[in-house]
Amino acid sequence: MPLRLQLALVSLCLLLLPLGGWQVLQQMERLLREGQQEVLLAVAEGVRRELEQHPDRLPPPGPRWFVQALPRQPVLDAVDTEWPDAGGRTFEHADGAPALEVRIGRHGASRYLFVKVTDPSPRPADAHWPQAGRSDHLQLLLDGANGPLAMRLANAEDGALRVTAIDGGPSWLRLAGAWRRSEGGYRVELMLPPGWPVDRLGLVAVDADEEGTLRRVGQVDGRGWTLWEYREDVADWLAAALPAEVRGGLVAAPGWVYARGGELPVASERPLPWWRQQLWYALAWSDQPVDRRLDGEVFASRPEVHSALEGRPAHAWRRDATAPRLLLASAVPLRRDGEIVAALWLQREQQTLLLSDRAVQGLLGWSLGVMAVVALTLLGFASRLGLRIRRLRDAAEGAQGRDGSIRPFEPSAARDEIGDLSRSFARLLKDIAASQSYLRTLAGKLSHELNTPLAIVRGALDNMDGARLDAGTRALVERARGGAQRLAVIVRAMSEAGRIEQAMASAEGETVELGGLLRQCAEAYRDLLAPRRLELVLPAEPCPLRVAPELLVQALDKLIDNARGFCPESGWVRIVLERGADGVNIVVANSGPPLPAAIRSRLFESLVSERPEHRTEGVHLGLGLYIVRLICERHGGSCEARDLEGAAGVEFVLRLRGVEAGREQVRPSRGEG
Repeated sequence: MPLRLQLALVSLCLLLLPLGGWQVLQQMERLLREGQQEVLLAVAEGVRRELEQHPDRLPPPGPRWFVQALPRQPVLDAVDTEWPDAGGRTFEHADGAPALEVRIGRHGASRYLFVKVTDPSPRPADAHWPQAGRSDHLQLLLDGANGPLAMRLANAEDGALRVTAIDGGPSWLRLAGAWRRSEGGYRVELMLPPGWPVDRLGLVAVDADEEGTLRRVGQVDGRGWTLWEYREDVADWLAAALPAEVRGGLVAAPGWVYARGGELPVASERPLPWWRQQLWYALAWSDQPVDRRLDGEVFASRPEVHSALEGRPAHAWRRDATAPRLLLASAVPLRRDGEIVAALWLQREQQTLLLSDRAVQGLLGWSLGVMAVVALTLLGFASRLGLRIRRLRDAAEGAQGRDGSIRPFEPSAARDEIGDLSRSFARLLKDIAASQSYLRTLAGKLSHELNTPLAIVRGALDNMDGARLDAGTRALVERARGGAQRLAVIVRAMSEAGRIEQAMASAEGETVELGGLLRQCAEAYRDLLAPRRLELVLPAEPCPLRVAPELLVQALDKLIDNARGFCPESGWVRIVLERGADGVNIVVANSGPPLPAAIRSRLFESLVSERPEHRTEGVHLGLGLYIVRLICERHGGSCEARDLEGAAGVEFVLRLRGVEAGREQVRPSRGEG
């Protein structure tokens, strides 16, 4: 990974700055919310104490009916089109099955009653029939200033509601209404008499089964429940008692709003851009439910109201459904005669969105600015550091030429670690160059020093009179003469690399048709390789190339000698000439063992040799393939050795482009500056 990219990734650690700031802002917002909750709770406690000092503003203890406001006057057709979905009381049988749903509403000065009865086994009868008391019917109790009045409501068919006294006799109070059978039961819709004051109401549904057994469900205590409806006078008092920009409501158990007061401030249509609003919703307010309107809502489902009706003050945060803002709600219980009869619910707007957005905007602005400056600084530093390292790398790679010679290396004058490294490279390469120069001349020096005593030994051995020596002494002389001969071969091989470099430096190129050259060489190699089979594969077209013929033949000699050493006598040797992508390829292959794994990657280095123990004739110093590589590089090419498919043998590929293309310009290496 490049150094610049590494430092760029390291600079991402600066993102911890805005992340830490975000955590601090969240803690501050949490503390701010707790403080606002305490303030709103203190307001609610003050209003609660004043309400409990005026019991007439609170619902009476015990169960009650809630009279809800109707949006329009109902049509008495036993269809609940004009009735809100919420606002009724539901009664169940002992087995938990729904049996009776009652809703009471007001429109203008009139009160209306809607009843839905679930009865899977209907036994209808008109209210005045003798068996009506043993059939399905409703018992309605009205109690007020004129005293209690009990009535029976029952119809055998859909139509106008039939009403009698509770014993089946005529009722002197008429009720306008309708009865309609429905799937799984029946429905009743009626209007209470406008001129008859009603303070308490009781309702019981009587269900008769096929055996005549009666089940009663509903308000069965015989006294009726108090009617409790919206109080305009209490709403006016509440509006005056609440602080500005706070709205509230009085919620009677089990959850009916009977008074409302106060208003929230009008929210600006777009305090923040749309995308930032959505960002806040996703990051900070994702766990906040949406607040709905207070009007006409059953508040028992609100957690804070439910908790207050159970005697525990509670708070709740919600998002406004009409504007991007947070709303805080608090609820406290209200008691009358020691019993919880209602809950006081207050709500106010909190400006945490704008405050938090300003804080985060400033935090992110400074953090991103600092991060950009630091990132650019690190990027510039990494670029300069990478440039210096690349220069040092290029100088180190160019310090050695193709021929293995060490070029001049200029160290850096910088007083830092890279400068120290550059100067260390310079000292190391200087020592290597000195050692290399010594080693290059060592072979010639040894050859010169060894040739004279070696000639003396060989002359002395040749001058011995073999006729005067006994058989044992002659054997010793012959072994000494053989050892001297091998020593001469070793000295000659040691100086061969130096001579080949001098020969390559002085060799001039000429255009040669390689097919003819290889054909001549192959004829000379046949006797040398016998009894091994020699194959020559040449292209149909001529392959002219500018080469140094004596060097190329010398390289072929080395490869043929190498093949002869490893190829069994029953094997084969193949010489192939083919055109390459930008020159020609000469392939010398032979059957035999695969390449040694230990030296596979170092075959063309000097003094590297590995031959089978049963093929140790001659002296092998590991210079043959090294000389082949030098000759290929002199011809602007390269060489490669690889195993044949199926481990049938090995092949050596010489890729040649020509003498002129292979010339190189020697220039000094420069260190990092």
